[in-house]
Amino acid sequence: MTLLVRLLAICGLAAALSAEPAKVAGKWNVTLQLEAITGHPVILLKQDGEKLTGTYESTRYGQSELKGSIKEKEIEFSVAFVAEGMQTQGVFGGTVDGDTMSGNCSFDGAGDGTWSASRVKSQ
Repeated sequence: MTLLVRLLAICGLAAALSAEPAKVAGKWNVTLQLEAITGHPVILLKQDGEKLTGTYESTRYGQSELKGSIKEKEIEFSVAFVAEGMQTQGVFGGTVDGDTMSGNCSFDGAGDGTWSASRVKSQ
């Protein structure tokens, strides 16, 4: 019985250690490819455990608030802004791999696409 308890404790500890969210706080350069649009916004992420907040800035539409979450290496965030006189929302989902991340996205009125980002190194 003692061996079983030890094995369960070790498995529980391993699961707890692997559940740590990736560290994504900082500035990221994004490449966004939608059906008819390519963009290069910059995102600034703030992280509190699994909770993400920050800003999404594009040269065309300015700066907007970003909200999302990170669970282990899986990231999700959304942003809303006015584009061409209409309120639009972008939803991003993907995977973090060190100083890069990538995945799929969808924008109201602009369709689905893919995105990738690389962390801007602090100087």
